[in-house]
Amino acid sequence: MCCECCVLGLLAQKESHECALRISVSVSCQSIAQACCEGRRYSLLTLGIQVSPHLNNTAAANRGHTGSTDLCAEGVTRCSQLCVGNGSCVCLKGYRLKFDGYSCEDYNECLAGVHSCRPGERCINTQGSYRCQRETSCGTGYELTDSNTCNDIDECVEGTHNCGPEFTCQNTPGSFRCHPRQQCSVGFIQDAAGSCIDINECVNENSPCQPGQTCLNTVGSYICQKFPVICGRGYHLNREGTHCLDVDECSGQHGPCQGHDCVNLLGTFRCECRSGFTFNTISRRCEDIDECRKHLGRLCAHNCENTPGSYRCSCNTGFRLANDRRNCEDVNECESSPCSQECANVYGSYQCYCRRGYQLSSMDRVTCEDIDECALTSGGKVCSYHCLNTPGSFECTCPQTGYTLASNGRTCQDIDECAARTHTCSATQSCFNVQGGFRCLSFECPPNFRRAHVVHSHDTHSTPFDRSLYSDSFIQFKHDIVVSWSEPGVLAGPVKI
Repeated sequence: MCCECCVLGLLAQKESHECALRISVSVSCQSIAQACCEGRRYSLLTLGIQVSPHLNNTAAANRGHTGSTDLCAEGVTRCSQLCVGNGSCVCLKGYRLKFDGYSCEDYNECLAGVHSCRPGERCINTQGSYRCQRETSCGTGYELTDSNTCNDIDECVEGTHNCGPEFTCQNTPGSFRCHPRQQCSVGFIQDAAGSCIDINECVNENSPCQPGQTCLNTVGSYICQKFPVICGRGYHLNREGTHCLDVDECSGQHGPCQGHDCVNLLGTFRCECRSGFTFNTISRRCEDIDECRKHLGRLCAHNCENTPGSYRCSCNTGFRLANDRRNCEDVNECESSPCSQECANVYGSYQCYCRRGYQLSSMDRVTCEDIDECALTSGGKVCSYHCLNTPGSFECTCPQTGYTLASNGRTCQDIDECAARTHTCSATQSCFNVQGGFRCLSFECPPNFRRAHVVHSHDTHSTPFDRSLYSDSFIQFKHDIVVSWSEPGVLAGPVKI
């Protein structure tokens, strides 16, 4: 130790530092370092410093030299480490001088056998020193003896334990234990502060109670109570009533999946739904997928009807499903002859129409009904005399005598029997045509008159029998004449007109 301390003083002297070292070393080390720094002589051999032999001779040769030359001054000395006294080169402990007398090299204490390592330790050389390293480690709680063996450390004797004041220390191999000075009653345990606290026996891994019982902790003890086990949904009690078992919802003929595949799980189940169904996690049932609503307007051309697990397309009236069962094509209803007369097919429907003289029934719009032209009131009467309705048409008739049907087939025109000479008047009678018939007039001339030629009604000249002078029921003459009615339609006998 003194060698290292003196070296510190010599280094301080060489670097021109103060000799009073301000480092953390012992008081004796500081005294040795200060003495060496101030030049007070210590035996180099005592300090363990090797001195070059030829330097010692050089120093002896220079003893009579009284000059003031400092052989250790900087720029004069050739020493690699220390220069002392009369210019001798010295090496620090752990080094030795080379043969040149100036340089220092490491001294391998391990090879020289001058180390202090004990048996069981290995010497490892370091720069200027060495270190001893144990070949085996003792571990925590043990120490190495001089014989290179591991002995247990008694922490209780050494005072290195951490037991509190309420505990006593008990040494164990490689460690120690703290035992409470106060002994706790059954059901209590001492905490780190030495106080007795209750033991909760119910939280132990192995419950002290029998199966089917509930453990209730009390101060210093516990109580076992038989408590009914309540099983959650999907579980049921075993026969002993001690614990819950899983319910196999899928067992039995009538499972919860209603025809779908059932997969049992712990406490529950899952339905593997068929195509067209989806699993509802809330109701836990397979529910039908409404494809028509999910794919609105994209599945069917006209109407989409949802069915369990699928859907069905249908068409409006007048259409039928195509081969793809989705699109609709027009139906030609006229091929089935739905109309009583004529049929016209239109897109998605058909139209019935009737031939002339018929009209569609307002009830079914399919049947053609005959039009009773005789009953029509708009536009006046159809026939001037009598109308006879016929299927699809009508006929106009006239009285059996006196009239004939005009060329328009509707009006009756009078037959002029006198002009047609179809009358029955005698040669002495005059034929006078009237509406629907004729009259035969026979009269005698009064005194001072003579009979003139007969003037027929078709004559254009004005005569006493002008048509403007009679009607269908009577004849009026300008003068009194005698008329005798011979037969119906024939004027005969005297009559005063």
